[in-house]
Amino acid sequence: MKWGRLLSALTAAAILFVHAVPVRAAEDVIHLYTGEASAEAWTCPVTIPVSDTSLYTEGNTIAVQCDADAAPYFVLTSNSGGEAWAQVQPDGAEGDWYYYSYDAMSAAFGTDFSLLDYISVMAADVPVTVYAIDMRIGSMADPPQEEQVAHEARVVGYLPDWSYQAYGTLDFTALTHLNIAFCNPDAEGDLSCWIPDSELKNIVRLAHRSDVKVMAALGGGGGCDGYLPLLDTPEEMAAFNEKIMDYCETYDLDGIDLDIELGSGHAIWNYYADWVSSLRSLCDARGYELSTATAQWVAVHVTQETFSLFDFVNVMAYDNDADESSHADMEFAQTSLQYFHVQKKIPKDKLVLGVPFYGRGYTADGALDWNSYVPFSELVAMDAANYETDLYNGIAYNGAVTMREKCALAKEYGGIMIWEVSQDAAGEYALLAVIKEELTLSDVRGDINADGAFTVADVVLLQKWLLSASDVFLADWQAGDLCKDGRLQVSDLCLMKRELLYS
Repeated sequence: MKWGRLLSALTAAAILFVHAVPVRAAEDVIHLYTGEASAEAWTCPVTIPVSDTSLYTEGNTIAVQCDADAAPYFVLTSNSGGEAWAQVQPDGAEGDWYYYSYDAMSAAFGTDFSLLDYISVMAADVPVTVYAIDMRIGSMADPPQEEQVAHEARVVGYLPDWSYQAYGTLDFTALTHLNIAFCNPDAEGDLSCWIPDSELKNIVRLAHRSDVKVMAALGGGGGCDGYLPLLDTPEEMAAFNEKIMDYCETYDLDGIDLDIELGSGHAIWNYYADWVSSLRSLCDARGYELSTATAQWVAVHVTQETFSLFDFVNVMAYDNDADESSHADMEFAQTSLQYFHVQKKIPKDKLVLGVPFYGRGYTADGALDWNSYVPFSELVAMDAANYETDLYNGIAYNGAVTMREKCALAKEYGGIMIWEVSQDAAGEYALLAVIKEELTLSDVRGDINADGAFTVADVVLLQKWLLSASDVFLADWQAGDLCKDGRLQVSDLCLMKRELLYS
């Protein structure tokens, strides 16, 4: 945000300046502000003069309690030669508390906090009401650790209807979900795609043979224009939703994936929450899944409550036009997932990391060239060495090395999403094979670390997990569910010990 916009926003806002000495409530918490202060988007409800800059040191964290649909920025301001306006996004959240660590603050402001004059809370894209600002000292400063939830890593592949023939060589066993892109309505609300009926039914049959769920992906870039007339009254929305359900039933599909990519001023966002809520009810009644594909520029319109209605969220962590060298590097993957986890409060196990099976180039002035689009298969055909790397003749993409790194990151979340499978290289150069190797779960009973064998290491790992050890990750929790009740508990541990002893 430019200074002119900031100054006008701050002038227009009812800014609350708190002139008070920080109150030390207990040994480990200092209350910097308590009260109730509200502000509209891009304004500051609370600004506090900093009287003790020594508090801004390694190991300490700012905690902000607020009511907002998106996390506010924590702002550090200097009139003394430091950063005049440094915005910090939270790196942790719990309930209505957001956490801003020293590392996050110093990355934005610098490490010389003797230059710090004011701290503020600024609403991001939506209004915010602030109730408290605390400085948490030492051990209490750390953002809360999210409880680990055992879950299966999803591998979601999009199959475009304009190159659907790729299903003939597709390794279905590497996927958990196949999204048909795209199934869009005509003026009457009847869905269709460009895949012939017989072929679509064959795709679904082959997918189900490998226990892969098939979803109808609705929308897509350039495919969303026909939706608004079908949603703008409750009666029209209900009729359209029934047609969506009928389409799924006709082709034996397993659910819906919403990929609505429309600008901030589009009227569809006035109806989106009701639409998702209605689809959720209909999907629950039929045993269908409901997911969405989204990016930060779209998610600004979607509340936490609406996101909570989806079974999982496919994060489109590619086509980053703010970077002049890579549209889909590791940093963008990490910050994209962090945004949805912290600011939209979506649990990690519901966030699926989107990866590209294509590359994009850049213009002479360093801007992303939207007219350039090179499938990974073509990059490997140009030079087999491109399989491992991420840049070729100005085209940025994700090779096998980066894909492995992203799979490791995806294990901390809900899995990997691929745009799109028809662009993959064949045989030994297939990126899908890399993902399968990194994310496919073991089929060995008791093998929760997915190393191909059931050993005492699995028993020790499950015991640590049950004791809530912070660094434990279960690669395949379902292999340890010996009781077959859909959860891990002490009885499973006992059965694992017994099986090992008898074996």
